[in-house]
Amino acid sequence: MNELSKAIADLIQKHLNDDLNDQEKQDLDNWVQQSEEHQQFFHQFTDEEKLAAMLSEYEKSKVLVFEKIKKSIPLGEVKTQPVRWMNMGKRIAIAASILIIGGVLVWWSINSKNDQTAETKTSPLVQQDRQPASEGAILKLADGKEIILDDTKDGAVAQEGNTQITKQGGLLAYNSQQQSDKPLYNTLSTPKGRIYKLALPDGSKVWLNAASSIRFPATFTGEERKVEITGEVFFEVAKKADMPFRVKVDAQTTIEVLGTEFNVNAYSNEELLRTTLLTGAIRVQCQDQEENSVVLKPGQQAQWKNAPTNQSFMVIRNANIEKVVGWKDGYFSFDDLTLEELMREVERWYDVEVVYEKRAPAKIFFGKVNRNLSLLDFMEGLNDWGVHSKLEGRKLIVTGVE
Repeated sequence: MNELSKAIADLIQKHLNDDLNDQEKQDLDNWVQQSEEHQQFFHQFTDEEKLAAMLSEYEKSKVLVFEKIKKSIPLGEVKTQPVRWMNMGKRIAIAASILIIGGVLVWWSINSKNDQTAETKTSPLVQQDRQPASEGAILKLADGKEIILDDTKDGAVAQEGNTQITKQGGLLAYNSQQQSDKPLYNTLSTPKGRIYKLALPDGSKVWLNAASSIRFPATFTGEERKVEITGEVFFEVAKKADMPFRVKVDAQTTIEVLGTEFNVNAYSNEELLRTTLLTGAIRVQCQDQEENSVVLKPGQQAQWKNAPTNQSFMVIRNANIEKVVGWKDGYFSFDDLTLEELMREVERWYDVEVVYEKRAPAKIFFGKVNRNLSLLDFMEGLNDWGVHSKLEGRKLIVTGVE
């Protein structure tokens, strides 16, 4: 954040706390009247409904803060223009777009990736900016044909045996007329910078995070429904007691499901693989060995090392569900997250390569950040957290950490 934007942020916060002197009131009023964008930026912090929603999200984060916020935001009526300086009345805790620096709490909320101040638009770095992940995937059919789904129009996409594949509003769906004698396997994969949603032939819903894949039959036959995944995938499994649902995570690990919601994080460059249960029950099992398995209850997470041998499971009894499903719900959720872990998410989300001028420094983050931010906006936030970086093409270079 440069000195001008920081000064404006300070003035807005003083305004919310009814702590402006006459000169500061005039300075803020002048800035607001400069453009419609400034007016929109200012009023997004003084809208009653938005503030209430932001407060609700703030209270859910439940993280330590760098300092106690003793003053708060008014809920009184705010006029559009000119700026109306009023008695602030009853207050609530500041809940929107607060950035408390020092690795204690990050709350950084921007309503739209297109909402930028005039200063941002004139920045010479805008030409280098990269947008966050968007809907897009590659579908590989049984015969090897590949279909790029990014720009495919809604309607019929392909036919696999007795199954019609359709796309509607970003959802790829498999509609089987009757079972096929021979399973035809398809693979849906998302490159870096892409996410996608799939409805399997049994009605189960699947969300793919960036740099992920799922391999599945166009029609489920036999005694089980089995799929294979890489990367990170969220499942809403349709109940079908006579046909268990199984997810092959890596060469050794399988998740068995009857009907549930759960998330699997199995990126090959992560030290630990994780599956987290939201509802229902799942069994995580290694090499089909009953004695080397664990059954999870809702709210629990199984972790195991990303290694080819000697698998053993560790169970987290009270997993941070908001952090786990943050990617699906549109935000980065930080809970005791290291800089390297954060940057691996950034690589996948923005399709960039992260490098360090020196070795990766030790730094821990807490809080949450909107995933709709452009990369330059995200980097501006990193700078405020003490992480300095620069962007050269598709390479994000971490130059230093305070």
